[in-house]
Amino acid sequence: MVHGFFLTALLVLLFLPQSLCLSPDESSINLYYHGGKIMTKPVTVYLLWVGTGWKESGREAIRNALTSLTSSRYHNVKDSGVPTLGNWWEIIRQYRDGDNVPVTDRVDLGAECFYTGTELNMTQDQVFDIAKSAFNWNSSEGSGGKFLSCTRPFEMNKYGIYHVVFSYTAMFFDSPEQWKFMDCSGKFAIEASAGMMVNVVWQREPQNAADICSMLFNGKSYLGPPNGNEKIDSLVGYVLGNTAVEVTNGDGRGWSRNDGTGMTVSNSCASLMWREMDGPPLFKDTTRNVSFNVVGLNGYRYMVPYVWDQKISNCALKYSETCGAKAVILKQPKGYLSTGITVNHTNGLQPYAPNQKCVWKIECPKAKFISFSINYLSIAADSNDQILICESKSDRAKCSVIPSNARRFKLFSSKSYIEFRTDNQVSLESRGWEISFSAGLCNGRKDLYDRDGSISYTTSTSISYVEGLSCQWVLNGKPGTPVSVSFTYINISKNLDFVAIYDGKMQLIANFTGFYSVSDLPRMNLSGVVTIAFSTQTDKGEGWSANFNISSPVNHNKKLWPVIIVAVLGFVAVIVPLAFVILALNKKGKLISRRDSDEGLMLITIDTIREENRIGEGPSATVYRAVSNDGYIAIKCLRNRAAHTELEQEILLKCSSHPNIISLVGHAEDGLRRHLLLFEFMGRGDLAWNLKERGQNLNWDRRLAIALQVCSAIQMLHMYVKPPVYHGNIISENVLLDEFCNAKLGGFGVAKYCSSRENPGQPSEMAEDIWCFGLLLVELLTGEPQVNKQAYKDSRSFEEINELVGNGVIIDRRLEIPNERCKTMALTKLGEIANWCIDSSLRVEGDKNNPKIGDVLSGLTQVKHLFCSISG
Repeated sequence: MVHGFFLTALLVLLFLPQSLCLSPDESSINLYYHGGKIMTKPVTVYLLWVGTGWKESGREAIRNALTSLTSSRYHNVKDSGVPTLGNWWEIIRQYRDGDNVPVTDRVDLGAECFYTGTELNMTQDQVFDIAKSAFNWNSSEGSGGKFLSCTRPFEMNKYGIYHVVFSYTAMFFDSPEQWKFMDCSGKFAIEASAGMMVNVVWQREPQNAADICSMLFNGKSYLGPPNGNEKIDSLVGYVLGNTAVEVTNGDGRGWSRNDGTGMTVSNSCASLMWREMDGPPLFKDTTRNVSFNVVGLNGYRYMVPYVWDQKISNCALKYSETCGAKAVILKQPKGYLSTGITVNHTNGLQPYAPNQKCVWKIECPKAKFISFSINYLSIAADSNDQILICESKSDRAKCSVIPSNARRFKLFSSKSYIEFRTDNQVSLESRGWEISFSAGLCNGRKDLYDRDGSISYTTSTSISYVEGLSCQWVLNGKPGTPVSVSFTYINISKNLDFVAIYDGKMQLIANFTGFYSVSDLPRMNLSGVVTIAFSTQTDKGEGWSANFNISSPVNHNKKLWPVIIVAVLGFVAVIVPLAFVILALNKKGKLISRRDSDEGLMLITIDTIREENRIGEGPSATVYRAVSNDGYIAIKCLRNRAAHTELEQEILLKCSSHPNIISLVGHAEDGLRRHLLLFEFMGRGDLAWNLKERGQNLNWDRRLAIALQVCSAIQMLHMYVKPPVYHGNIISENVLLDEFCNAKLGGFGVAKYCSSRENPGQPSEMAEDIWCFGLLLVELLTGEPQVNKQAYKDSRSFEEINELVGNGVIIDRRLEIPNERCKTMALTKLGEIANWCIDSSLRVEGDKNNPKIGDVLSGLTQVKHLFCSISG
């Protein structure tokens, strides 16, 4: 049912983008007053609802939109930065009558009527009759009144605006007389009573998505209708637009253009919705999946037409902000600069004001640099408008004009001066700009010599998180003395920003990125000089903080030159005789370490690698005890001469600073070209032997401590080494004890970096390590070695483990069963954790129930606290 009037309306709307692309000097686009009626007193709006397709929620959205036009009703509404319907009406209020009185500031709702009669093949006469019945409401009067109900009859009021709103269910008879109702809105006059004529405006709901009245819902900014119904949200725009026209040009002799087009305050900007290839700029709420450009009272959001702002000669939803005479001084380390109304920090909502000079000064005395990011920049290419960013107001040579393709730039200064100038005409395309700035408060190295302290870079302390940071904090401990670092907070952009830990030779020990929960926060025991480096590629994080302890800080107040001279002389005095010793040992078949380290060269004799000094043996290597110039060490002698140890050495150098991972002190080759690795010596041997031969000496306290220490070592491998490390051989033979029963994890012969891709349907490498650790916990509980470890992967063996260990039945009979309830509960909990770890071998990567090593460590810590609660 497409006919002449509908096609004409469609062509007019499609032609609007061309007809309204006016040149800046085309002053006829402004509106002029022609001496007619302007509504300067409070307005009452009457609503006649026609059709059966209404829902009360839709009606309420329209009622709320009309009452939201009164700006004084927003006294309890917080300013969100989004234009309100009150702001929108303030633009309408700039239009005045011949006595310079502005349009009314108040819009109220009057009576409402509801027509539910015949809505198919409606005629013009039928519509007129229904409208007249609203003024003379009587159920028996007129054909329109038969199906009409009203809250009360409409009143004849010169400050009344009468709306007829058609539901999408209303259809009109196919004849020229009714074709005008196929348009989106219009106006007709009726004789409401004898000799009394009133004007009635009408608007209709779109009948479907392809209806021309729905076509302003489009573009890349559009997610969905603000009130969940495109028909209702379309209708809101027409009702409000017609209300604005009625108060400024109700009789056709008010405010309109002089060019014969009849364009008014509302339809002068109709093209803005159409001329944008990407659709109109809109605010987006991705949570509710809706778009809007204004807000109303009671939490409602709307999409309304732009109106003509006479003061800036442009389309607007809110008065354009203008600059004062003085510069705005900003002393905060992070913020935004902008002109125009911003849309989700990605675009401008309306053109900015002409004839402006806006000035900002950023002053951050502690800043090393100020970083700027262009969030959006919408300035017409042919305009004279420009943004200047300067290091100094007085030195124009140090100013830069921001080009249209700029994205990010820095000023290495603690202050900057920004100026924005606009011409006397602003194009519709010049919708403004927004720049975010952040002051970088660190850049370079800072040496720390205090015994205790904290370091951080967090936004909670009013520090700005900014792209391009490269900061270092150096903890200066004396060589070989303990240095501990405990992180209390880490929340930085994952895989883009990093907190890295380096040793004294700037060798990477660990690397942290992303968010860490309280149970996962790193705690590291290191030695000597430790560097904490923070680098950023984004400005989206929250930062980090850590506490540190330097047991023996370097005294930085001493004069450096005497120290350097003594060190050089001492080096010369030692190295010359040492060279002769090395040559002599080589001639006699002695063994020399090839590891360069702060401890210097370590010397051992070939005579120590004898059968009686063997302390351990595995499938690929034999371990001997040897004597060095610093005491006992352990030598791992590989059977395969072609075996490579580079990866094992690399992994150990990264993580052996951890107190529960065996320390690699050197590497060498013997006269047979066998690879030898030199480790610290652990006096009590491995855990397997101690459980078997001296199990009665490993009480529950010591076994719980060993479990925690080994778990902490695995946490270092899985979480803090980058990339993460898969140990692959966590067994009691590779857990070594010193004379105080402190445990260290060794046996890194098959260790490797974790694969980036896991095999579908298979447990991950980390899950394999955790499964092995679960079996190690079973050994600590039972005191018996788990010989057939692979058997625990079948369901029957797992069920047996679950039944026995879970009930606390299998425990080492050589130890007394604790009498205290909290201690028996702790051992039961230990069995449950063992089961949890073993169970991970039956699940594939990605299972939400898979244990992570941080969770396991947290559970073991609770077990330890529970077990020790009696003694406090």
